[in-house]
Amino acid sequence: MITLYNVVSADGYIARKDGSEDFIPNSYWPHTLNVLNGYDCIIVGRKTYDVIQNYEENMRKSFEDLPIKKIVITKDKSFHPKEGFEVAYALEDVINPDLNIVVTSGPTLNNYLVENNFVDKNIYKRPLLELV
Repeated sequence: MITLYNVVSADGYIARKDGSEDFIPNSYWPHTLNVLNGYDCIIVGRKTYDVIQNYEENMRKSFEDLPIKKIVITKDKSFHPKEGFEVAYALEDVINPDLNIVVTSGPTLNNYLVENNFVDKNIYKRPLLELV
């Protein structure tokens, strides 16, 4: 099963044009980790991987420490992620009916999944922001 999971802004975006996700409060991170930890495998696109690498150290480490398989999809044959991540050059290479897979990524990979009918379930979360 493939689940598409994204946290979205109030107006329905998953990231700004520059890839930043500054509209998502850091306090929402434990909830996201909890959701991701319920799967056998996490798939992210290359740009999402890069965004995660720019998270605060404790947030990045908590993602990297999840005890599940982590795969980065990229077309760049020279890309080498950090230890703990695998690389795949096509989504079809990693789809496995025996795995409960969650994909959390940007519009390129998300659209590919939806257009090719790979998604069994969508989860879009809008964190509640406290008014200041």
